[in-house]
Order: sequence, then C-alpha cells, then structure tokens
Amino acid sequence: MVLQNGWPKYWERAEQGGNYYGKHGANSDLEINILNITKKDILLDIGCANGAILTDIRKKTGAIGYGIDISPIPLKLNKDKKLKLKVADMEKTGYPGNTFTKVISRGVFEHTPRTEKVFLELNRIMKRGGLAFITVPNKISFFHLTKNFKMIIRTWDLGYERSFSKKEIDVVLKKTGFKLERYYIIPHSQVSNIFNWGDNQLNKINKNYFGFFIYFTARKIKDVA
Repeated sequence: MVLQNGWPKYWERAEQGGNYYGKHGANSDLEINILNITKKDILLDIGCANGAILTDIRKKTGAIGYGIDISPIPLKLNKDKKLKLKVADMEKTGYPGNTFTKVISRGVFEHTPRTEKVFLELNRIMKRGGLAFITVPNKISFFHLTKNFKMIIRTWDLGYERSFSKKEIDVVLKKTGFKLERYYIIPHSQVSNIFNWGDNQLNKINKNYFGFFIYFTARKIKDVA
C-alpha cells in the first residue's frame, strides 16, 4: 500500500512557526567521523531539510556541501548561503555522473517503494570508492509493527514508509554496485511508550538485529549501467 507523501504538510507547519529538524542547528560529529569527511570531499545530503547538518560539516571540515530536498520550504529556511541546495527527487537528482565522494541520507530512503531505483541513481552520481552513510527504520522492531498498523487505519501522517532488514539492504546494495561496510542498529533516543521501551530492551541483547533505526555505510565499488 502506497500512501500519499505527508512531508509537504510537515514543512507547511514548520513554515508557520512550528518545530522542525534542524531549526536550532545540528551536530555533525557522527557523520564526519563515520565518513571521515575532509575538506577535499564533495558532499551531498539527500533530504537535507534546511541544511543544518551541511552547515555544521562545512564549519568543521571545510567540505563543499550540496543538498536536495523534495520540498522548497526547508530550503527557504536555510540561512547558510555557502551551501548549494536545490529541490529535487532522490530518484532523479539532476547531478552529473561521478560527482560526489561522500553522501549522507538520514531517514529518507524509506519513503519510496522504489529502493533499487534510488540506489541506482546514487551509484550514478557517486565517484567509485565513494562512501555513503544512510539510516532507515529497522524491520525487526515494535516500531515497524505499530507504524504499519497506523498506515492501515490511516493515522500515520508521514506518507509511505517502509522498514528494512540487513538482508534486504545487502541484496539491494549488491545489485546496485555497492558494498555494505558498517552496520548497526540504534535504540529510540526517547522512550515515549511501551513499544519504544521494548525495542530498547531487545537492542541491548543484540545491536545487529533488534532496535529502532539501522545505521549503515555503503561504498561504491563499481559503476552500474
């Protein structure tokens, strides 16, 4: 079941003064460390919102920052004019081939049923040997079950969203010219209900299987036509 994308409403609320990701800046230490970002890198953030992560990376490393988002609203909220942001779809970014050395995308790839198409586009625009850091929801979680139930009863307000297993990620990466390098699962940062608590308890048992969100890095090892 594919639901209508709910993110335009999210950004409309943000434009009217509501809270949103990146409103108060962001800390990019995780991205810098996991990708080993340096000034020489050409960096893309897919689902960049207002560019807060890119701004922090630029200030700390000097890396050139590009970003795309499906909505024009967060781009208008960007205050760092040194960034190169634009409205674009992750399935067809419009960038030249073999452009980026590093890519970031947190909580975005799950919002399309055409996962393979997104990774093929990622392969096209990345340089060989380039490294991507991606986060997606974990399928082995109570969050996945409650989210699907909300989709069925039409109370989920962020449109289409799927969850992944490690096997599914590995399969799509191999088909699209990437190699899985790092993989781990994080717990919920805030425990607001019994389901979050359950996910966090299981994550303590096995961080490679249970938990809320999958964090992984994928290296481009070959071009795929």
